[in-house]
Amino acid sequence: MDKREAVRVPVQMHARCRAFGIVIDGLVEDVSRSGLFMRAPRLMRPGAATELDLDLPGESTIHLPAEVVRVEPAGMALRFTAVGANAKLPLANFIMKQHASAIG
Repeated sequence: MDKREAVRVPVQMHARCRAFGIVIDGLVEDVSRSGLFMRAPRLMRPGAATELDLDLPGESTIHLPAEVVRVEPAGMALRFTAVGANAKLPLANFIMKQHASAIG
């Protein structure tokens, strides 16, 4: 049983993760209002604080602070931290559109 609070939707969008002077480009597989899973050729360690640039299809790029919460061989799970109002609305709207099209 999935215990997540937020609806998670499958996607394919580009993201850029930055921390410690390292920049990692990856592909987001799923996203929710609380976080995402990103496939990447290079990974950060769990607990790393990062800045994430998320290219929302049909929207502008949003910038989100995030923390790496889990690392797997193919990618990493990130939790958004202190998401500002300027990023919350486009992200929430995008997730609602994706969720509605997946169930409808």
